[in-house]
Amino acid sequence: MYTKFFGLIKEPFNLTPDPDFLFLSERHREALATLTYGVRERKGFVLLTGDIGSGKTTVCRAFVKDLLLANDVRLAFIMNPGLSEVELLKAINDEFQIPSFYNTKKGLIDELNRFLLAQNQQGHNVVLIIDEAQTLSPALLEQIRMLSNLETENEKLLQIVLIGQPELRDTLALSQLEQLNQRIAVRYHLTPLTESEVLAYIKHRLFVAQAKVAIEFTPEALGRLYEASRGVPRRINVICDRALLACYAEASYVVDEKIMQRAIEEVTRGGELPSESRRKGISSRALPRLDPEAAKKAGRKLALWLGVSAGATLAMAIAIAIGIKLANVRASESVDYQPRVVPTPNSDALPKPALSLDLKPRPENTDSDSAAVSDSITSAPPAVTKAAPTPTPDWETLRRKNPHWKYEKNVPLVRVNNPKAALRAAQFSLLKMWGFPVDLGEMAKLGDEQIVNGVLQSENVKIKELRLPGAFYDVVKLNVPVIVRIKDPSPEHSEYMVLLRAEGEVITVGDPVWGVKTFRTKDFIKRFDSASLVYVDVYQLTSIQRGEASERVRALQEYLAKRGYLSNVSGKFDVDTAEAIKRFQAYYKLRETGQIDDLTAMLLNSRMMENGPRLAATGD
Repeated sequence: MYTKFFGLIKEPFNLTPDPDFLFLSERHREALATLTYGVRERKGFVLLTGDIGSGKTTVCRAFVKDLLLANDVRLAFIMNPGLSEVELLKAINDEFQIPSFYNTKKGLIDELNRFLLAQNQQGHNVVLIIDEAQTLSPALLEQIRMLSNLETENEKLLQIVLIGQPELRDTLALSQLEQLNQRIAVRYHLTPLTESEVLAYIKHRLFVAQAKVAIEFTPEALGRLYEASRGVPRRINVICDRALLACYAEASYVVDEKIMQRAIEEVTRGGELPSESRRKGISSRALPRLDPEAAKKAGRKLALWLGVSAGATLAMAIAIAIGIKLANVRASESVDYQPRVVPTPNSDALPKPALSLDLKPRPENTDSDSAAVSDSITSAPPAVTKAAPTPTPDWETLRRKNPHWKYEKNVPLVRVNNPKAALRAAQFSLLKMWGFPVDLGEMAKLGDEQIVNGVLQSENVKIKELRLPGAFYDVVKLNVPVIVRIKDPSPEHSEYMVLLRAEGEVITVGDPVWGVKTFRTKDFIKRFDSASLVYVDVYQLTSIQRGEASERVRALQEYLAKRGYLSNVSGKFDVDTAEAIKRFQAYYKLRETGQIDDLTAMLLNSRMMENGPRLAATGD
């Protein structure tokens, strides 16, 4: 009813589990990664649970969509498992398109076994996914366990994914299902969205639905929405759908507190929203917040060494202390894009060196990737505008009106109005995501030429520039914000952008010159040229030596043990630690050397840090 009013191509808050609308919060990304890991590594059984409406089925559909793209996967998807034992076996064989000539369990299992052996010889991975598995009786679950006995000496022939509500875990805990419960090697419980993710979730769905106008949700309305929905995506959809309908009735593009409250009351009265969701006391105060005192203790000083000579030789250097401001960063200032600025390592025993950043003159033979962007490369007018752009916009005038050496509101993005400074601004943006935001007021006093024509260095803390190998999807799988260089930039885009979020069919980038932009993934891939990043070796991992016994080695081992890569924490870098690093590298498709190279160190640091940098809230 309201789609034409808002310029939507389809309803953004439909309750059907459309994978195109999948919003990858930290939990949803981890759930998808868990499913992928369990199947690709042939772990046998994988379990995904979550409350009603938490997004299990949507994650599952996205997972299935990815599986179907692989030529080496054969898939059976059972969505209604309320069947008898024989009927379930028939349904599985039908999904695998196995000709069936039996009506007995033995005959059906024999047919399935022959199929699995044939697929294994062809190098295919056979996957069985059962949704709504909480409806399975203990007898059916035991029947499914028996299917996992179909194996060779080296590997499971059938990967089984069970997806269901929390009561499935209770069923699996029954003594008669102990064997099955022990066989589930990989499991994940999906929890609701956090309060800070709700707005990003709404914006994501409106973008996928291609809203032609800017639909505003006031902070008060979002607070009401979170209290009522408790972050459950299905409840958010029900309430937002009714709120947009109310806006349509009032010819308004703003969802305020009054409209939101009315929508909540209507869906509650109609039985679409459980009355318990109106419980009070679930507010933003209950959510984790940054500890300003702890952040202040983590404050560091950047010493900025800048060459002032126009030639290749260094005539003199100027040291300017630039304060690192980690305190007083409210969660609301990073409501749209994660990670938050909480860089302090968990272990108090880790070294906490003072950070000094040197911007020294760049050598003449610098890689062309760091070359200045041409002045002619400018960008489009602001991303959200109700008026159509003029046929011949004055790009130069528009560009000069943009912020210069300022942080974008609610986004860890450094804005500039000089295209030549786009790469450096992108690097400073990443430093903020790693927990080291630069005092841009002091930085701006130096002038663009000195800021741009320098090389990032540090005397005490390792700040590294790293070129990332591979194509776009290889970069996205690392799940860290990166700097993307695009091919043949048009007047609407800078040459260098910060990849902030990648969610299925949609990506969000921060253009230092023109602000936050959103693209369809398939369109952006055509523009993708290469990716790089800067990162801080917070845990000083790159200098760890074989045989070293130290607190930083212990911190590394504790992380590897927590993730299941290592069984024994000794505090000494031994053979077992090297093997654990190999397993970590294998998980992220890196070269399995067992050594901590730059790429491995970057990923380990980002995972070991509390709330380390991710592509939007994201997980491992």
